[in-house]
Amino acid sequence: MPTTASRPANGVARFVAYDRNPVRIGNPEDGTAISVRAETFVEEYASIAIKEFAEKSNGDFDTVYVKFDAASTGAQGMKHDFGASAEPGGALAERLRKAYETGTPVYVAIETRRRKHVENKRDEPIDPRMPIHTLRGASGESLSGQPQATKANCVKVIVVAGSVDDPTDTAIASDKDLRSDISEWTQLRGNKLGDLPPEGWRCLVTDGKRTGGITPDAPKSGSADVDAIAEAVAGKIAGTKGAPARSGQPAANSGLRGRPGLVAEAKAWESVNSDGRPNMGSYLAAKLRATHQSAVYLFQDALTAVEESEQPELTEETSLEHVWQLTELLLWLADQVQKTVVGAINRNEASHKEAGQWVQQIISTRYPYAVEHITDDDARREWSLLVGKAAAEDFSRTQRMMADYLGIDLQPAAETRPQQQQEQQSAGRGEATTSQPTAQQRQDQVRGTASAQQHLPPEQRSPRPLTAGEDPDAVTAWKKLADACGMGEYIDQLRFILKATFGVSQGLLGEIEATAFTRQVAQWAANPTDFREQAGHAFNNDPENRKAS
Repeated sequence: MPTTASRPANGVARFVAYDRNPVRIGNPEDGTAISVRAETFVEEYASIAIKEFAEKSNGDFDTVYVKFDAASTGAQGMKHDFGASAEPGGALAERLRKAYETGTPVYVAIETRRRKHVENKRDEPIDPRMPIHTLRGASGESLSGQPQATKANCVKVIVVAGSVDDPTDTAIASDKDLRSDISEWTQLRGNKLGDLPPEGWRCLVTDGKRTGGITPDAPKSGSADVDAIAEAVAGKIAGTKGAPARSGQPAANSGLRGRPGLVAEAKAWESVNSDGRPNMGSYLAAKLRATHQSAVYLFQDALTAVEESEQPELTEETSLEHVWQLTELLLWLADQVQKTVVGAINRNEASHKEAGQWVQQIISTRYPYAVEHITDDDARREWSLLVGKAAAEDFSRTQRMMADYLGIDLQPAAETRPQQQQEQQSAGRGEATTSQPTAQQRQDQVRGTASAQQHLPPEQRSPRPLTAGEDPDAVTAWKKLADACGMGEYIDQLRFILKATFGVSQGLLGEIEATAFTRQVAQWAANPTDFREQAGHAFNNDPENRKAS
């Protein structure tokens, strides 16, 4: 369980998160059992005052009740005070008590999560697939719930409290009281309605409509028993004797190489740490893990689709290596689909995730991965060509539909190679190989360069410019500027001046070309005080900060 919590960039953040521990629903006897993570609603307040603090007990149950001063948030439209409970006797309750007694505002995060049963109606259990907004009485795209519905179906629990100015001074509820995964909050703060699940998970859909909750993003269209698959795969390909190093087992005495005290893990959206090594807590790392998980499911589904007598005899090492090669093939297919439609390959961009989703959809609905693709190189090459072509066509059609709706005269993405040459490259990449990429090639992949182009001669490559998030020197210069102007602990709030200066959508380093960024940072660094004033002006004038999230 994490010991610190990330903070929202805005004063108030409201979003849908998910229970850490999945529940099993359905009938394992008929194959309809699935794992589901139920929705929970998270509200974060960067600074809020406490009006009341009370410890309550009914003899059998102790709790802490806290009432908050809504107006103290400074958020537009927040007028009505509200309350929530907290776990008694721990660091969290003590942190809240201290804030109340000293009159000091605090950062808090509150979870609204479902009861097991409707209040006082134990014969009415609440389905984990019921959307949390429905249980709160919210409708449409509004996040405002109804007090009576919320009280009947949900409980509101304070799960994080800490100093407004010092993120390291944060108390978090125990595993028993905290339902969601705090490490996912950063990528979920835009998940207002519950339709943007974290990497590796997908929304549940019934009769063409999204319900609540998420399930593992397995590519198989049927109702696979996810836990059973995971257990089977573990027994089949993750053996404990003689497993290769890439199996994920930690090596003895492994540690972070670099200069102690000078290595800082970058933000989740930055792929490279301050020492120039891959950021293993980044979104890109999560993408690779999620793709490997999909490859595991494809491999297992292909084997279990035939009788045991028809399954090929594979060693554990061969099976594991095939899954990793299939992982690389799935990523390469997403590369090509993204390039066909967008015109460039960048695994850090959201369009790459969408391209990968189209690849998975084609596999699950039209061209499933079969046992012959495991044993027959020619069949696998043909399969990869069919999947890539179909996914690119569907992704392109989606782009055309968007262009029609938006009234845009769409121009085709620039092609750097003839179609015939692309198909030859596709066929070659689809063939399984035991050769390993060089260290430089791995670094290029982590930095988001086109993995397909890494196998081309230098004269045929078309590298994209390095982004600031991928340039360790640019990242270091940015952090030094933040420290110089007294914003080191609030560096995320400086993204608004990046939005205004570079015209990017989020103000993230991964959106900005490194050379232009470094040049601009050098100019700002000449007068940190003036830079801070400009940053404050950009923050106050950004549309995100004119209303509560």
